[in-house]
Amino acid sequence: MSDAVYIGLGSNLGDRERHLRDALAALSRIDAVAVLGCSSLYDSAPVGPAQPRYLNAVAKLECSLGPQRLLGILHEIEKDLGRERRERWAPRPIDLDILMWDEHVVAEASLQVPHLEMHKRRFVLEPLCELEPDLLHPLLGATVCELLARCPHQDVVRLDSDHWCGVWQELTE
Repeated sequence: MSDAVYIGLGSNLGDRERHLRDALAALSRIDAVAVLGCSSLYDSAPVGPAQPRYLNAVAKLECSLGPQRLLGILHEIEKDLGRERRERWAPRPIDLDILMWDEHVVAEASLQVPHLEMHKRRFVLEPLCELEPDLLHPLLGATVCELLARCPHQDVVRLDSDHWCGVWQELTE
């Protein structure tokens, strides 16, 4: 059985868009995963200590893996793309987070789904709302667009990128 899974992609080191493209390509090569869609790119101020701005997007996947297995694969993709896990808030070439997993809730030491902070982060809610506006947060009982309407203003700018818009479509052809 396959579930709809929403992955947050972020990068704030090096060629940010290339890192997101490479991560999306890696996601599309997972046997038990199909990339169904991807949001626009969003440029955002970092959360936490001072560091370079982030480029963010959200991808919708169809996935027949379990949450822990997918998390392990995401960590391998991050490692392959140059991420070193040293400090929690450190700049990174790529960050991949499981945001939502259909209506499922995962509460484990190494994984919390829905993502615990997503309802507070415009850089997650804006692309998620663009991609799936009626997606219901299973714990908060509100759609992602309702959560976005409640979220305080943050420095997040949607980018127009004709190149990015076709990237995931090219990957699935």
